[in-house]
Amino acid sequence: MHPLKRRHHEHAQASGNKLVRSQAIQGMFYIEEKYRDLLKNQNIIVFDDVMTSGATLNEIARVLKDNGASRVINWVLLRTPKPAQPRAQDV
Repeated sequence: MHPLKRRHHEHAQASGNKLVRSQAIQGMFYIEEKYRDLLKNQNIIVFDDVMTSGATLNEIARVLKDNGASRVINWVLLRTPKPAQPRAQDV
């Protein structure tokens, strides 16, 4: 059973800053109608192998909650490092 479905884009989503990734991922996930009643008031755990910006997990959590889940917990195996910010003296 896989109630969460993903629409696929032609372009890879791995590049871009957090805002670009967040905008690109909007509307990409949906719940099949026949599974919506099963999500009502459920705690859902989402597993992800690698989290980059968190945009995908945030969108998945939003879609699950909009469709009745009461709580969404993300379990992530690896986290990509945040980009280094230039120090004031380096600018």
